Amino acid sequence: MTIAATLTCAAAFSSFGWGVLRFFVKPAGPTPRAVVTAALGLFFGAWHLFAIATATTDAWRLMLGIAAHAVSGLLFWSAVRACRSRPLTAIFEADLPVRLVETGPYAYVRHPFYTAYTIFWLGGWVASGSIVTLISVPVMLGIYVHGAREEERKFARSSIAGEYADYRRRVGAWLPRRSRQTTSTDR
Repeated sequence: MTIAATLTCAAAFSSFGWGVLRFFVKPAGPTPRAVVTAALGLFFGAWHLFAIATATTDAWRLMLGIAAHAVSGLLFWSAVRACRSRPLTAIFEADLPVRLVETGPYAYVRHPFYTAYTIFWLGGWVASGSIVTLISVPVMLGIYVHGAREEERKFARSSIAGEYADYRRRVGAWLPRRSRQTTSTDR
């Protein structure tokens, strides 16, 4: 079970590395904050792999870690597919958005990449039970929340601000929004 948990962690982590290096657009080159994000991600990712490979935790923890890493990878690749023809810019880029992606996981969450990454970090902590993997969760989540807020502000200043405001009302940021039940006053 430890081998399977290590392999699913490695597969998801490798996918994210591919995204950083080959998928996300960096119009002005990597920003200093993006470099720090990547360095922290590399450090924590390597620690997750080590912690899971050497874990002496219960089988249920490893199974939950496997499931989390599988979901994380699937969500990541689904988000890539939704914007593959016109990749998005990397975290902390200064460009203003010119289009809105509403297909694939973007129909349910506004930040599926950040959601995938967060599930990954949580999965590593659950699988390993390591304190360092636990530390990675709030550190990386804090970075993603900051990046997502900056992206939301960029949309608000862009030529598609109105379209994005409507999208934002309909779609949750990190988790799908529950549908509102229609009441007699809504009709």
